[in-house]
Amino acid sequence: MAKIDNNSMAVLEADKQTGMSEAGRLNFNRKYIKNKYLNIIEANKKARFDFLAIQKVCKSSEQDFFAENQSDKSQQPISDLTEQDKQKGKAKKGDKKEKKPKKKKSLKRRILNKAIFALCAIVTGVFLGSWYYANVLSTNMDWNSYLLQLDEYEAKEEQTLNSALAKISNSQAATPLDLTLAENYQLANYNFENASQYIIQGTGKVSTITEQKIYSEKKYDGQTYQSISISSGLMKIAEIAQMNKTKTSVTTIKGQVTSDKTADWNGERNTYLAKDYKNLTGGLPNTSQNFIIAEQTVSNSLDGEITLIENEDGSKYYQFTMMLDPIYSVLNYINQIKYTSSLSSYPEFSSITQVVTIDENWNFVSISSTEIYSIVAYGMKNSCTGTLDNYFYFDQDVVIDVL
Repeated sequence: MAKIDNNSMAVLEADKQTGMSEAGRLNFNRKYIKNKYLNIIEANKKARFDFLAIQKVCKSSEQDFFAENQSDKSQQPISDLTEQDKQKGKAKKGDKKEKKPKKKKSLKRRILNKAIFALCAIVTGVFLGSWYYANVLSTNMDWNSYLLQLDEYEAKEEQTLNSALAKISNSQAATPLDLTLAENYQLANYNFENASQYIIQGTGKVSTITEQKIYSEKKYDGQTYQSISISSGLMKIAEIAQMNKTKTSVTTIKGQVTSDKTADWNGERNTYLAKDYKNLTGGLPNTSQNFIIAEQTVSNSLDGEITLIENEDGSKYYQFTMMLDPIYSVLNYINQIKYTSSLSSYPEFSSITQVVTIDENWNFVSISSTEIYSIVAYGMKNSCTGTLDNYFYFDQDVVIDVL
């Protein structure tokens, strides 16, 4: 005889209850479903199969089941049991997989891997360094091609001077108002180079990563030319250069900076031929400045305005502003910046402005310069703004100690 389980008995009993109310029927069905769930859970624990399929079948009645058994704290939620069964199932599947022991790499293999990694790092570093220099640090200027024109543009300075001399010789009443800016400059520079003695004192600064203070001094006592350059700040640089009247050689001595305007001259000593020193530093100790000033390097020199300044003592000054060509006017000056700043490449100029003041006899009174340029220093391309104010004195006694 077949065995009848509790659920089957519940169904047979329900068939006999023909006069049961609707509420009673629903209550009866809930008890039926509860018994059904308990039987399924017991079967699931023994057979250990995935309960998800049963959950889908009975999902429509699950909410009613938990609503009725919400107060029963001892009954564990089905969802938790299901998660436990999943974890046990996963653990069981994992037990079937055989864990293969990892093979240790040999010492030779490990060394080879490290060598390959180091080689890749070196190659990558060289590549990135080359790219950074070529695209970020390297100059955009082909200075070598421009420097081939240096002699040509220095000759243009001579042409500008000759033009100025011709104008004042043809008119005894000529004044700086009758000359161009470049002509006035070259005529004042001519008088400077032929003076019996002089002193130029300059102070300024260069603003870049940090601020560098600059002091310069040039002297001539009739026998010896002397040029002093001191820079203090992040870099401390001091050098003194002397050249005798014959202009055959230049002697330099490095110094140790003691203040913004002084140094102890006890460092390295060198002697150069005048030509070699000019190629290295951009000029000789007897030059007023190392820019090339000619009609071709001064923008709008023919249209530039010259301002007349009348002093209280009755003397007259003439002042004008020159905008210099950022390439051809600096063909010598780029060597000066490169040398004094210990750079590996030439600077690039974007603008040079000079305010020049001369007296009525074409003698320099002052030159104030503002320069904007970029340099490569400390592995970076840096923008620089430099200012320098030079004042000229021709009526003072000059004493120079020969080095």
